[in-house]
Amino acid sequence: MMYASAFALLAGFMLLILTGLIFSLKKWWLILQRYFSAEQRGQRRILFIENQHKNRHRLFYFQRLQLTYFKEQQRKQILEINNQAQINALSEAIERDLKQMKARISKADFLQWQQENRRYLAQHNEQALVKLHHKISKLNRN
Repeated sequence: MMYASAFALLAGFMLLILTGLIFSLKKWWLILQRYFSAEQRGQRRILFIENQHKNRHRLFYFQRLQLTYFKEQQRKQILEINNQAQINALSEAIERDLKQMKARISKADFLQWQQENRRYLAQHNEQALVKLHHKISKLNRN
């Protein structure tokens, strides 16, 4: 008798487990059917295309931002090179004017203006070089 009740209890548990297993397999089967249905595939495809579109727009934005940054850096570099060339040309013009005036001005003024020219050139001080050039060119015209 004891074995019969244990067997009935075990059979009841097995039936309960088997029923749970069948219901869970049925649930998984329905989930898989829904996942692979034409409607769900279409929705996933639309979401994929929308996501690609957003990613391309984002990529385009950042590429444009990067290109703008590099072009600005290139522009600044060209501007700096051009400014340096202009400063060098101005300094050379001052040096030429000083050499032309050397006989007409005192040696102290000549040396002072030459030192100022070199100092302003080393400092990249273009405004000071322009002022010095104007001062020398006024004296050179007289």
